[in-house]
Amino acid sequence: MNFKVTELYDIFSNRELSTVIWILPIILGIQFNKGIRMASRGVLKSFFVTSILIVILLAILYSSSIIYLLYRLSFWDFSLFKDSIYWFIGSGFLILFNLKKAGKEKDFFKNMVRDNLKLILILEFVVNIHQFSLITELILLPIIAFLAMIQAVAEREERTQKVKSLIDWVFTIFGVVVLGISIRDIWIDFHGFANLPNLKSFLLPIILSITFIPFAYCIAFYMNLELIFVRLGMFLKNNKDIRYAKRQTILMSRLSLKKLNKISPKINTLYNGSTREDIRNAIT
Repeated sequence: MNFKVTELYDIFSNRELSTVIWILPIILGIQFNKGIRMASRGVLKSFFVTSILIVILLAILYSSSIIYLLYRLSFWDFSLFKDSIYWFIGSGFLILFNLKKAGKEKDFFKNMVRDNLKLILILEFVVNIHQFSLITELILLPIIAFLAMIQAVAEREERTQKVKSLIDWVFTIFGVVVLGISIRDIWIDFHGFANLPNLKSFLLPIILSITFIPFAYCIAFYMNLELIFVRLGMFLKNNKDIRYAKRQTILMSRLSLKKLNKISPKINTLYNGSTREDIRNAIT
């Protein structure tokens, strides 16, 4: 038993253990509330839609291939397994769920690269170097979560902006204190910090996020292409014309999401009875 507990501490940090300890009773508590239980089931069911499952499975396969390549390059080893899982559950899913913005937001993918190269990432990594005791982490976690919820509610209305500002200051002061403690820890044991495993742990999420962009771009392109195809089926009734319009859309877009977005509003000019010339003029 002692061996297992020690092994658990080697794998998970106090912060991670405290998160699990708090999440488990919350999940159990949800099961006793019928309204929340039904809502959570609805959310879970939405994940099991075939199209979403296929995208998630493809994302797992793609990410696994990148990790395997890093392994072959002697960068990745099993000590980074936990970091890889955290990245996929956090950043990977976040990228996938934000892909609907890719067709609307200018420089979406360029901004994604820039966000992964910000100085704040270094500060966040340094802050996470220091781990409080398990008891302290268990006390801090619900307090921080509670303040974050109040902050999210307060920022919605003008009259509660002072509350939001106060909580912002609390988080800022807390962050500076933890950063100071982390820098002290690094100063005391610089060789324990400046090592290859820590460097790999820092670089891995950045590498995975940047190398994930080609896959995310392909999914975003396919999603927007499918929407255009659906609309073509609404405006054109002849199957031959629909197939022709689809081919023209693929050829004219040249796998460019930007060009696809320019084509999208022009589709509205089509109608049942549009000639091939009308289709070409709308799609060019």
